[in-house]
Amino acid sequence: MEIRTGEAERPWFRSERYYHTGEGWWFTTREKDELGPFATQDDAKTELTHYIQSVHQPKGSSPAAS
Repeated sequence: MEIRTGEAERPWFRSERYYHTGEGWWFTTREKDELGPFATQDDAKTELTHYIQSVHQPKGSSPAAS
């Protein structure tokens, strides 16, 4: 099993978070939700970043203006 430098060996596998279907690009969350489709893999990566930020945002606070 290949592991990243500095990580302990673990009994589970790492899978790709992004995948492509005939409909477009998708990403999978840790909760096993599948979100998409997006036109490009870069769009899916951007939306995943937004998703992660929204999950880590304290309840009741507004998203930062971009």
